[in-house]
Amino acid sequence: MLKKPFFILTLFVALSSCTSKTDSPVTNISGLWTDVNSSNFKNCYVIIAQDGNKIIMNHYLEFKGIGMVEYGIGKIKDTTISYDVIVTKAIPGWATKGKHFLTLNKKGDTLRGTYQDEQGKHGTIVFARLK
Repeated sequence: MLKKPFFILTLFVALSSCTSKTDSPVTNISGLWTDVNSSNFKNCYVIIAQDGNKIIMNHYLEFKGIGMVEYGIGKIKDTTISYDVIVTKAIPGWATKGKHFLTLNKKGDTLRGTYQDEQGKHGTIVFARLK
């Protein structure tokens, strides 16, 4: 007789553990962004696609007239974004791999943070939301 309630309790516990919560981001950052680092950067566009907590970033920029293309794949948790970057069209002398670590501001219109590249260099990054 005790087998049926025990079975139901076991089933309930098993089902509860299968429906784990996923971290849900505070805001969706999908959209069009631009670099606002310095006047040396022109025609800079970042397209961010967000699928749940997964981030896919595509970036085109011109630095002193030389074009660069990169993409990144990573994650968002709350307002913190991090992704690995691969450069597919490099600026001579610049790294071809790295990481970006960004934080979304309270208004949701600026991503600010740092990059680290495979050469050990690091610096600041600032993206502003266009759309």
